[in-house]
Amino acid sequence: MSLEYHMKENSDSRPLLSIVIATRNRVPYAVSAIQSILENPDQDLELVVQDNSDSSDLETWIKTNVCDYRLRYGRIVQPLSFVGNFNAAAEAARGEYVCFIGDDDGVNPEIMDAARWAKRGDLDAVAVKHSLNYLWRDSGVASTLFTKVTGGSLYINPFSGIVIYADMEKEMKSLVRNGGLYYLQHSLPKLYHGLVHRRCLQAIHARTGVYFAGLSPDTFASLAIACVARRVAVVDYPLTIPGACKVSGTVLEGSIKKHSRRLEDAPHLRHRGEYKWCELVPRVYSVETIWVDSSVAALRAMGREDLVQELNLAKLAAYCIGANRGVAKPVLRDMLAGLRIMGKSRVVGTLQFAMSLLSGPAVAFARRARNRLLIMAGRRIVCRIDNLENMVDVSHALAVYLRGHGCRFSECIRGEGK
Repeated sequence: MSLEYHMKENSDSRPLLSIVIATRNRVPYAVSAIQSILENPDQDLELVVQDNSDSSDLETWIKTNVCDYRLRYGRIVQPLSFVGNFNAAAEAARGEYVCFIGDDDGVNPEIMDAARWAKRGDLDAVAVKHSLNYLWRDSGVASTLFTKVTGGSLYINPFSGIVIYADMEKEMKSLVRNGGLYYLQHSLPKLYHGLVHRRCLQAIHARTGVYFAGLSPDTFASLAIACVARRVAVVDYPLTIPGACKVSGTVLEGSIKKHSRRLEDAPHLRHRGEYKWCELVPRVYSVETIWVDSSVAALRAMGREDLVQELNLAKLAAYCIGANRGVAKPVLRDMLAGLRIMGKSRVVGTLQFAMSLLSGPAVAFARRARNRLLIMAGRRIVCRIDNLENMVDVSHALAVYLRGHGCRFSECIRGEGK
């Protein structure tokens, strides 16, 4: 395995923030992300691109078109797993704070203001609530009964600009008692689309020998960081720009649902050898099970078996069945097996499952339908900016929108605690 980093000029000083992209075979999107980020002239910024593509096209483009010492590019030719590529990228990042994004994503330049604020407050992490997303023109996401979807559009949902400080122990307990599901809805650290201090990553590496494990690197990182972070701010302000292209996990696994339910077919298992799946999680491939397996892997790696024992298998099973067709039989079978392993009553667990099925997925569906109806009726304002061809266009459009509405990150932190 070889890794060579190409820099146009050397810099010995440690950058304040490393924005990190682990990419593979998605050159047009990676090029757009690189261009948009390097438009920011801030000299405290570092952009790390770790490439595991089959071709050298991205490397060639960078050598031909980029002359900026802030870019660190590396390529490993041998095929890596998602997690392997993320680990290589994290190893190369030198910033005091680190933020991972996807190769079809972008950032708000104000993220540097957030990094300076985090440093002044000695924060371990800044988690960012998702209030917008960009659909690439080729995303293939279909319109629904409630919402018309257009490619090449930036969708901006209302955001409050509020800053809160989260209790990590409380948030982790809340997560496992909810079946380990939907970690993004909890006030947990986010290395993916959030800022994390290097000391937290070093603490994880010192304990586990890696920065990421499990199958979902962003989920694993969120829980592992929560185990070591003590001062975490959660900001309801768009510091990053999540994107969705036709080959992104968001599209393939969420909206289009092209993937098989066989665990053996999960792309996360490629190049992972004999991966040990968590014995408490149903052996089906779904967004929910990948999340929970990775969450448990993080908690165990960080010595928090006490939290694993609080995992609500009934809720996990209910939501998994509610969100995925044709999985009821294996999920229920594995739920009962998991209850037996945990030494919990299968009768009580079955009753909890029935209650969770009625109060969980059904209520969540009704809530989504209500929100979409309110959007159609104009009661929930969602701004859509169309005809944006790439992340450069998107970052410019976001900046114009924020200026036009008098929104600045500095106002969020000025008003914190009010």
